[in-house]
Amino acid sequence: MSDSSHSNPYTGLDDRQRYELDRRCDHHPPSPAAVEQHQAWRKTIKDAMAYAMQHLPSGRETSMTLSALDDALMYGNAAIARPPMPGGRKSGH
Repeated sequence: MSDSSHSNPYTGLDDRQRYELDRRCDHHPPSPAAVEQHQAWRKTIKDAMAYAMQHLPSGRETSMTLSALDDALMYGNAAIARPPMPGGRKSGH
């Protein structure tokens, strides 16, 4: 990448790509409803992690389970924080 490409990240992108870049990379301050969603999602994942720690035997698979739950926490929070994708699936499907 040349130095000039760092000055404007939108160069060469169409409107859909620009929207997607902003949706993925910009900070999206949470609304009060989103804060509640984040808290509920974190509790759900925390409960699942606690169950895994308490009931699954130690080993690689349990470690992978906890790592997968870490990923689920991150992706769930991103889904709550980011604006929806145009034409994306509706919530609850």
